[in-house]
Amino acid sequence: TCRGNTDIWIIKIDSIGNPIWQKTIGGSGLDRITSMNQTSDKGYIVGGNSESPISGEKSEICNGQLDCWILKLDSACNIVWQNTIGGSQYDDLVYTEETDDGGYILGGFSKSDISGDKTEDNINFTYDCWIIKVDSLGNIVKQNTIGGKGEDYLKSIHQTFDGGYILSAMSDSKISGDKTQNSISYL
Repeated sequence: TCRGNTDIWIIKIDSIGNPIWQKTIGGSGLDRITSMNQTSDKGYIVGGNSESPISGEKSEICNGQLDCWILKLDSACNIVWQNTIGGSQYDDLVYTEETDDGGYILGGFSKSDISGDKTEDNINFTYDCWIIKVDSLGNIVKQNTIGGKGEDYLKSIHQTFDGGYILSAMSDSKISGDKTQNSISYL
């Protein structure tokens, strides 16, 4: 049963597509999934967004209008922990991935200045890429806001073999802020 506007729906299927189990996770508002990866313990890290207050499976309030919502699930899709991360505006989580140290790298974009969990202002009151590193329990370890004076939308982030990260983004920013090359045209 749906708990609110939209919920996260996870379905485990066998090798030929037959459902094995399914799980609905959400609160009384809008909740959506944007990323899901299996973790080294055979569980899952789920990333998405939420506008829900504490309700259903949602155990934390939102800081702003839309926050990032991460959930660690065990192999049977039971919630191990969850964290709602955001500032006072719109914060959109796009990708989650387990890192070599057992934590997780989160990537998305944010319109929030310093507020809630956000520790850096945006470059120009528009969307900037927002990278968040959390530990194995979902606690924020560090974060970085990257962008220029235009709109910058992170699309993916991955850990590299040297322990760093590589990200891809769409941008219409000219040289400004962290951006060192002009965009050729608008989005």
